[in-house]
Amino acid sequence: MSARYRSLTTFIRERPFHYLWGLFADLAIIAYTIVLAPVAALGVLILRQGWPADVIGRIWCRLIIWTCGIRVELHGAENLRPDESYVLISNHLSNFDVWATLATVPRTVRFVAKKELTRIPVFGWALAASDHIVIDREKTEEAIETINAAISRSPNGMWILFYAEGTRSPDGKVHEFKKGGVALALRTGLPVVPVSVSGTATFLPKGCFVIRPSGRVKIVIDRPIETKQLSPNDREALNTLVRERVIANFTEDY
Repeated sequence: MSARYRSLTTFIRERPFHYLWGLFADLAIIAYTIVLAPVAALGVLILRQGWPADVIGRIWCRLIIWTCGIRVELHGAENLRPDESYVLISNHLSNFDVWATLATVPRTVRFVAKKELTRIPVFGWALAASDHIVIDREKTEEAIETINAAISRSPNGMWILFYAEGTRSPDGKVHEFKKGGVALALRTGLPVVPVSVSGTATFLPKGCFVIRPSGRVKIVIDRPIETKQLSPNDREALNTLVRERVIANFTEDY
């Protein structure tokens, strides 16, 4: 990613209108969250089903993308069957990765989230009430059981998304991948799908709080990699292959 607007002072000096737009977008996102998260949580509690959180979550993400003036290009959705389960493994540049993905991917995506996120006011309530998979990362076996149970409860398949780097990229590049996603795929026999996100670091670099609005994002869904014939000993090689596929479809200065 170009470092041109990584500095807030440079951004304010060279693009004052976009700076004000970014401040407005920050406030709008807070307002959308305060209004929609309790509605999603209440809908789930009343109906005893997770779909209200899915519907409202997609609306929330689309509002954010629209408010920030971002165009999202999605490529490769035809590589996946909507009624199958997959483990999607993606690079991670920005919070906009989540918003762009949920707003545009045609199938409901489930995130594997650490339980600490449920403590965040408003957002955490909606997360806890949703069908996203909340785990304790310190208890590996229990986490695997939670994920397997979630898959078994979904007769129409489930797309589980991992951000393999474990945290947002500090410089807009693709860094080393942790092996949790491929380990899950090997344990469950689910196909692994490399997903590449380009462009989101421009809007909200790590460590920045003012959105840099207006621009475009590219999401590429690669072909699935079958894992049924693989063993846990193939974890390193599979992780390397997935990262290579992600990098091949990634555009740093998008």
